[in-house]
Amino acid sequence: MTVRLDPAARRKLERLAAKQGISLNEALNLLLRLAPDEAESPPGSPQYRLKPRMVGFGFEIAEARRLVTALPDDRMLRTRRGQQ
Repeated sequence: MTVRLDPAARRKLERLAAKQGISLNEALNLLLRLAPDEAESPPGSPQYRLKPRMVGFGFEIAEARRLVTALPDDRMLRTRRGQQ
């Protein structure tokens, strides 16, 4: 079989062959074995999908800020230091 590669693909294949210490034929076979089969993942189809989820801290940040600004300064400082 004859395979015609563009110059960039050939250089890439040659680098792989040299790095692995194998022939160009073995390098090409290695790459083809590692490539996904077309039947397993058709072009353009995603491998997986993530479902969006709400992420929160267990409290509303805006409400916490409002409460902090409503506290007197000395009480806020004691609360931040863990004192009562």
